[in-house]
Amino acid sequence: MPYRSLRASAPPGRLALSIALIYAALSTGWIIYSDRLLAVWLRDPVQLTEMQTWKGLFFVFSTTLLVWAMIRYGFASLWSLQQRLADREAAFRVALHATRLGLWDYRIGHGAVDTSEAVARMLGHAPETFRETVGAWVERLHPEDRELARARFRNYLEGRTREYASEYRMRMADGSYRWFRSAGEVIERDPQGRPLRVIGTYLDIHEQVESFRRIAESEARARLYLERMPIGCVITDTDWKVVECNPAFQQIFGYSSEELAGRSVFDTLIPDSARAQTEVVLERLRAGNFDAHNVNENITRDGRRILCEWFNTPIRDANGEVTQLIAMAIDISARDGGERALADSHRRLSELSARLMQIQEEERGRLARELHDEIGQQLAAVQFNLHALAHEASGDGSRARLDDCMGIMETTIRRIRDRALDLRPSMLDDLGLGPALAWYCQGQAERTGVKIVLSGVEGIGRLDEPAETAAFRIVQESVNNALRHAQPARIGVSLQLTDGVLTLRIEDDGHGFDPGGGRAPGAHLGLAGMRERAELAGGSFELGSAPGRGTYVLARLPATGRSGAAG
Repeated sequence: MPYRSLRASAPPGRLALSIALIYAALSTGWIIYSDRLLAVWLRDPVQLTEMQTWKGLFFVFSTTLLVWAMIRYGFASLWSLQQRLADREAAFRVALHATRLGLWDYRIGHGAVDTSEAVARMLGHAPETFRETVGAWVERLHPEDRELARARFRNYLEGRTREYASEYRMRMADGSYRWFRSAGEVIERDPQGRPLRVIGTYLDIHEQVESFRRIAESEARARLYLERMPIGCVITDTDWKVVECNPAFQQIFGYSSEELAGRSVFDTLIPDSARAQTEVVLERLRAGNFDAHNVNENITRDGRRILCEWFNTPIRDANGEVTQLIAMAIDISARDGGERALADSHRRLSELSARLMQIQEEERGRLARELHDEIGQQLAAVQFNLHALAHEASGDGSRARLDDCMGIMETTIRRIRDRALDLRPSMLDDLGLGPALAWYCQGQAERTGVKIVLSGVEGIGRLDEPAETAAFRIVQESVNNALRHAQPARIGVSLQLTDGVLTLRIEDDGHGFDPGGGRAPGAHLGLAGMRERAELAGGSFELGSAPGRGTYVLARLPATGRSGAAG
């Protein structure tokens, strides 16, 4: 329903003074001038006395009527204001209920904490019996989260952090624990700037935390696959000091994982004759080059020399920096009887990598949908109601707090939308490769100011899901690499589908680099994923670049039309 703005009314003291002054002015004027008029009009004392009596009665009735009207107007205004305040409170409660937010209000130095009914319901309590205190909140925190949660709130109050937001588990009424996100802001301070009052919200994020936990479990399963892999596998730091190795690796070289931990492969596995070749491979891995495949001689624990085929891959952190290396070794010393085993190992490795990528895309898609469909819609509802409240807020303090809440909400919605789209754009699943690439290229061009030309998508309909995913990720990584490292003025993205083969070409006019250089620049980051996706899809991958002459990426992927899809 539409709401009218709450107009500021006069203070009660001022209103009462106005009524009193009006009454005094009317009374004084009536008494003075009515007697003078009667004295001029009537000369007979008896008639004058009688008229003064009627004049007094008229004055009493008229002033009574006037006072009644003024009091009635005052009470009507007060009642209208109370009704509008009740409407605003109802709208605010609807906003909190729609987004499942709970409100808390803490006056520092007081033990009690005011909370909305939603807080009690979040925790599984009846609102009419739930009473929040600082001590009860501390006792409700999960033992593993208690000290950190208290420290974050204390740091905010003491000015060591500019914003307060914390995630922790709280005990429910039934004894179980759920994850909550708490955020708040100081709204009152004393003359010395010390906080007096903090207002904040609770948001139940248990389902989102569980989604991240499922992703972690997927990664643990991938680790288990590596442990069970019949191919020797070792993880090292960027200096090739061993972190750990799998049982197959221990069997090949005769070392236990504990014996190799912290030791360099140059001191244990690599003979002097292969050191120079291996150092070149290490430099390429440090630069993020995935294509670090080599064959060289190695030494076992008992001194035997064996010939191994190595497949090396850099491991990156969230910022794309190479932090560790993973190397897989196959003993090919007795290759005359092991060609079939080698082929089987290659096949199992490819199947494992494909399955891992599929699991990753599924988890990304699931998490993206949860972020967009659940949290995004709920926050949008809050934003809508906050806009309505802001237009109708009466006080400057209330309006400022609502404006600040809207700013926080807009930033949160934008970040959640960006995170969901980064995980997996829904347009790729709903409309296919062509519209998804058009949306992505347009968005990148608008954000960066670089001209991105997309061609060849008009005649491409829906393709099988693996081909669409691989093609989109290759284009995405290529464009990101160009924008991040090459400083181009133009990027061209072209697609062509011929005889079941999808050809992707991404080229830029940036400063380029030397692919054969020792330590490649940052443009090599991302090549691992692109090459792996293309090869696992049964296709090919090619990269070309030269300093000052730009870079191109060429990928060919087998692709078939999706059954029942429109062309």
